Amino acid sequence: MTQQLRNSGAFSAAAKRLARDTRGNTFFLVAAAMLPLVGIVGSGIDIGRAYMADLRLQQACDAGVLAGRRVMTGATYSNANKAEAAKMFNFNFQPDTYGSSNITFNSVQDGPSNVNGTATAKMPTTLMKVFGQNEFNLSVTCTAKLEISNVDVMLVLDVTGSMGSTNSGDSVTRLQALKNSTMNFFDTLTSAAVGDGRIRFGVVPYNHNVNVGALIAAKNPNFLADEITLPSRTPVYTTQWGAGTTTYGTPYDGNPWVHASWSNNGGTIGGKNSTTCSQTTPPANTPPGTVGNSSQQQTGQYVDSNGNLVTTYNNNQNYEYYTYRYVWSSNQCRRQRQTMRFTRTTPSTVTQPPVQVFSTYRYEDRVFDVANAKLGGSVTYDVGDNGANLTTTWNGCIIERGTEPFAANQSPPATAYDMDIDLVPSLANEDTQWWMQMGYLAFPRNTKEPETTTTDRNGYSHNTCPVAAMNLTTMTTADRSNFQTYINSLAAAGNTYHDAGMTWGARLLSPTGIFTAENSTAPNGRPIQRHLIFMTDGEMVTSTGNLSFQGHEFTMERVGSTSNSDGNNRHTNRFLQICQAMKTRNVTIWTIDFDSTQTPSLVTCASGSDKAFTASNAAQLNTQFQVIARQIARLRIHQ
Repeated sequence: MTQQLRNSGAFSAAAKRLARDTRGNTFFLVAAAMLPLVGIVGSGIDIGRAYMADLRLQQACDAGVLAGRRVMTGATYSNANKAEAAKMFNFNFQPDTYGSSNITFNSVQDGPSNVNGTATAKMPTTLMKVFGQNEFNLSVTCTAKLEISNVDVMLVLDVTGSMGSTNSGDSVTRLQALKNSTMNFFDTLTSAAVGDGRIRFGVVPYNHNVNVGALIAAKNPNFLADEITLPSRTPVYTTQWGAGTTTYGTPYDGNPWVHASWSNNGGTIGGKNSTTCSQTTPPANTPPGTVGNSSQQQTGQYVDSNGNLVTTYNNNQNYEYYTYRYVWSSNQCRRQRQTMRFTRTTPSTVTQPPVQVFSTYRYEDRVFDVANAKLGGSVTYDVGDNGANLTTTWNGCIIERGTEPFAANQSPPATAYDMDIDLVPSLANEDTQWWMQMGYLAFPRNTKEPETTTTDRNGYSHNTCPVAAMNLTTMTTADRSNFQTYINSLAAAGNTYHDAGMTWGARLLSPTGIFTAENSTAPNGRPIQRHLIFMTDGEMVTSTGNLSFQGHEFTMERVGSTSNSDGNNRHTNRFLQICQAMKTRNVTIWTIDFDSTQTPSLVTCASGSDKAFTASNAAQLNTQFQVIARQIARLRIHQ
């Protein structure tokens, strides 16, 4: 039937009409275009989702390696560090983010300072599945690098006696904990020093003194005064006469005298008469011989122009001899003898030099010429026991330049030159120069006025002078051994004078002081970040009896302390004044109180409360040093 319809004229006519009718063509065109349009729109949606997922994956990767790098200590990337990185990644890219699956993250160390990371994920598509694209494979890389441009770090470290103690729960002393933390701090910063960035370290160990003499002398020996005034002692002597030397004059003989009358001696001579007997020649006189002991007679005494005691004597010795004759007696010629005596006198002079014999000590202020000690020479003075000469050299500790006392609530006067951290000494003004602290020449006394006593008081030979300060020095990981040797040399002794350490930490770090040439610019021309890290285990502990960097406070009265507690307050004020001066020079001050409680002055000194830390044990101390190290450094992400 159908075939018949096709063959019929009616079918033919209908077919011709349909061919001429175009009203339904649009429907087919739209239908044909819909399929690729759906593909394009679906692809855009899926690609957009994939882009967002990739961006999120990149952010999570960056966050992960950053977290791992932050907790990295020194140059070692431990499993614990990796776990911290993974934790941060997972927090930022959780399972099923954008429907993702098969999520992976891995972080590894790259050299001493970098942490590299890779992250992958699979994200399913929606509309693109129609065209056979079931998922996207996402993959990103990331790097965290701790970089430093130019950084100057001055470590002001408490090395007082209390640092030799051990905190509860620790197995090492406070000082050893400090040494360990300092080296980890060094490792963290040096491992981050990349490119042409420079990092310099300086160290000022302090107790009640600072050892900066070598740094001053190297800068200019004339910054050190040639003469110093110290509380000392002078021996008092009495004059006695030493062993004399004797000189003898020419002896002379006195007139002889008859000791006895003539007496017969030697028998008779025959054949003589009265005339011939007297004409007979007698025997010669016998040689003189000494008789009895000699005697001495002082004839004079005086002191000559050289102070010698001169005594003159006559030394007398008796001599005797026999003289003979012949006489006619009883019709015989007889020989007779007579004893003759005389005194021989020998003048002599005894010269005795003056000898000073120690009597007492006079404790007083003395002026010493110490110019020879500036460059390693020695000086000799009569301050030893019983006035003996004592030869000593300089250990490098100093007494601050001229100052004026001011109260704990006052600002320093202009004449307090020690409070000006940038003042360059003037050769015309000795008050602007530093004194060499010659501890062996100094002696305390019980009164401010001079006193005389036979008491041999102990001097300051025990005076504590810490290890010499280290000026800012460019260092890399290659310098670790040298830095370790220096840190290991630190020893615990003495009292706590925070202002001593802070003053010289400030001077050595300041870009505008006597070290301007070294500190003001860097070779690469880039800015310098300056940081001062002040670590102590407690509050200020001063004593008016100390020979400190401010001299002997009791007798020299440089700070004006009336008691130890007053001294603590005055020195704390000085400490805070120096802290403030450093802040105005754009120096960031970090403080660490190695104690269970935080000292208020350390919080005030720091450049904000967030830069004042406490640590009650060795582990916490290390953590705080690491926190500071990581904040000093600048974290950069390298894609």
